[in-house]
Amino acid sequence: MTKPLSVALFLTLVAALGFASTPPAGSSATPRPEIPAVTAQELDAALASGSWLIVEFGGEHCIPCKAMQPILQDLQTALGTRVKIHNFWIQKDPETARRFKIMVMPTQVVFNQKGEEVLRHQGIFPADEFHAALKQAGLL
Repeated sequence: MTKPLSVALFLTLVAALGFASTPPAGSSATPRPEIPAVTAQELDAALASGSWLIVEFGGEHCIPCKAMQPILQDLQTALGTRVKIHNFWIQKDPETARRFKIMVMPTQVVFNQKGEEVLRHQGIFPADEFHAALKQAGLL
């Protein structure tokens, strides 16, 4: 009896935290775009592309990192082609994480068109605070 309750509670928490990135079947909402994970080489190419770039440095199994995904997906939808948003899984390439001085998962780093870091945040970045910081950084 306890097990079904804990499963139900878990599913409720997952839904409440927004871990599901696609709407339920039959929903009219538009699915959120997936935020791709990139390699070090792809990250370097994105930095050299001349576009604004937001990178979430985190982990595939990190709960706070997963909680950030819907926020990043909504940002990608809102900003469209003005910005590229990527995940970088630091456990797959710790050397690159050291190069960017990543100490906490998740860490969101915003780079301008010149590839210069203009904003850094550690931990879960609430959507309204993220939008305000992006506006102050000149992206919005």
